[in-house]
This record gives sequence, C-alpha cells and structure tokens, in this order.
Amino acid sequence: MSKNKSLSALTISAAFLALLIVMGMIPGIPLGVIPVPIVVQNLGVMLITLLLGTKRGTAVMAVFLMLVALGLPILSGGHGGWVVFMGPTAGYIISWLFMPSLYHGILKVSPNASSWWVKGILLWVISIIWVYGLGTIWLSISVHVPFWSALAGNLFFVIGDTIKVVLAVVIAIAVKRLPAMADQ
Repeated sequence: MSKNKSLSALTISAAFLALLIVMGMIPGIPLGVIPVPIVVQNLGVMLITLLLGTKRGTAVMAVFLMLVALGLPILSGGHGGWVVFMGPTAGYIISWLFMPSLYHGILKVSPNASSWWVKGILLWVISIIWVYGLGTIWLSISVHVPFWSALAGNLFFVIGDTIKVVLAVVIAIAVKRLPAMADQ
C-alpha cells in the first residue's frame, strides 16, 4: 500500500471513529421493560461494518472499545469506563468488535455477495442473531433474569434496528460512490 493510500485509509478510519463517537452523544431512549436503551450508535457500527472491511472495521471498533475502557464517555448517554463492561449492555457492546469480521467472513463465502440486498439481509441477520444473542446472554447473566425473558425484551429493538440496517445500506451505497471510498 502506498503512503498516500495508507494515509487515506487512516483518515477514513479516523472519520468513522469520530462518527461513532458523535453518534454516542445522542442520548439513548430507555424502554423501562429492559435495562438496555434504544441507541443510534449501532447505526455507526453498521456503517463501519459495511464500509471499512474486516481489518480496518475491527481496528476501529477495537480503538473505540479501548477508549470506552479508558473512561471516555463516548457511549450513548455519556457512559464510559470499565464498569460498562460489567453492566447489562456489555454483551451488545462487545459484540460490536466482531461484527466486521463476522460479516465479511460470511460475505466471502456467500453467493451473490455483490448484491446490496444480500449485504443488507446479512447485516440484519448478524445484528439480530449475533448482537442480540451475545447481548441477551450477558443481559440474562448480569440482571439475573431468565434467558427467554431477556430475549423477549429484545423484540422491542427489531423494528428500529431494521430501519437502521436499511439506512446503513442506503448510506453505504452513496458513500461507496465517493472517489475517496472507491478503493475501500
């Protein structure tokens, strides 16, 4: 990779990290029935997953989680610090780290992988099965509720996350047309 391409890739990665942090400034909407709020920040994770690929997407998510662990209040609602990784939302947040590699790994072996429909459906499935799955397991353990009750609480998020997946795909299609992202 040339020096200009490396600098461009670093700049784009930093921009997506900044976008994820800015999305965290939007407060979550508490539901009351589950100690996990509706957040916009996972839209940023979806965009990173779609646009940055396995290595850079995972690297951006790793840096983000390190900043959270160091105490920066960059999660939705101004949360940060190690305590976040012990709370009821930890499973969801940790699952974000693996989304880019899981998504692109499955995409590599998928027929019709170039279709945006396939990409969108795969992103939705990973968001629902992987993120909700890991999130539900940790939620169940951390707040001492039966797994199935915690899973039922996640049903409140399906419509919103479906809308976020559609938005992420539409935005990704537009961004991929930009000259700076053409080689990404």
